[in-house]
Amino acid sequence: MTGKQTAAYFFRKAVELLATLLLVSLFTFLAFSVIPGDTARVMLGANATAEQVEALRAELGLDRPLPVRYLSWLGGAFTGNLGNSTQYRTSVGGLIVSRLPVTLGMSVLAFCMIILISYPLAVLSSRKPGKLADQVCSVLGHVLFAIPPFVLSLLLIFITGSLFKKVSVGSYTAPDVNFGMYVRSLMLPAFAIALPKIAMTFKFLRSSIIEQKASDYVATAKSHGLSDYKIMFRHILPNSNVSSITVISLVLSDILGGSLIVEQVFNLPGLGRLLLSAISQRDFPLLSGIVFYLALVTVLLYFAADIFSSLSDPRIRIR
Repeated sequence: MTGKQTAAYFFRKAVELLATLLLVSLFTFLAFSVIPGDTARVMLGANATAEQVEALRAELGLDRPLPVRYLSWLGGAFTGNLGNSTQYRTSVGGLIVSRLPVTLGMSVLAFCMIILISYPLAVLSSRKPGKLADQVCSVLGHVLFAIPPFVLSLLLIFITGSLFKKVSVGSYTAPDVNFGMYVRSLMLPAFAIALPKIAMTFKFLRSSIIEQKASDYVATAKSHGLSDYKIMFRHILPNSNVSSITVISLVLSDILGGSLIVEQVFNLPGLGRLLLSAISQRDFPLLSGIVFYLALVTVLLYFAADIFSSLSDPRIRIR
């Protein structure tokens, strides 16, 4: 593939990313603009006069035409200025950033667990398909994949808290206070998020590895005297990763959604609690800001998956 073709591919992907983000911002803004309810009335309370409500609407820019409000909100969204929360009376961006260590920390820990557990299990299970190790891993995978994260959270709390007295639900330490305690406070929630995703990643990797082991290049490598270890880690796993990148990007985006639920079970001050608070208080600026942030992260993950896939297999850029 020529450099010109490569540059054209990446440019096309960048344009697709920008177009997707614009559509996401439009749908996010419109969704919360058409919901019945007056932000100014919510902020002032039921006893406010009509004159006070109108004055606050003018101050917040709610009396402007919808397209003007959207363009203003769009400019703020891409510069980090998402307006002020009607509930907390502070910037939406600041609130999201203050809760990121919880949600982001859990997501990173969960992803590390997924990679560190699913890959060895997939290699072990694919060595002798249909044998005892493969059957045990497959059954566990089916069970874990079928159980929702919040149910796993309750089970883990019962096992570690009620039976072994090793965890206190709701105990969270900020990373700037004690980083070790911060990681420790997020380990169990991250494990609850990771378990179903481990099952999903394991099943896909196992199938991909078995498919690669049946390829002609594996037989050729064996005929040249390469050991099974070298064939697995030099050839089979790298080739399996090409098709695994998309699945891993799906897992990453799913981790974010799962973390919002698990936060509630473990009573952690993350984006999940902030989102529920925004919904209950009809805090539309905060609600739209969180939804836009989550959508932005998801779109960027898919974009990164496309780029890594094309770097791993140049044939993708040709197609």
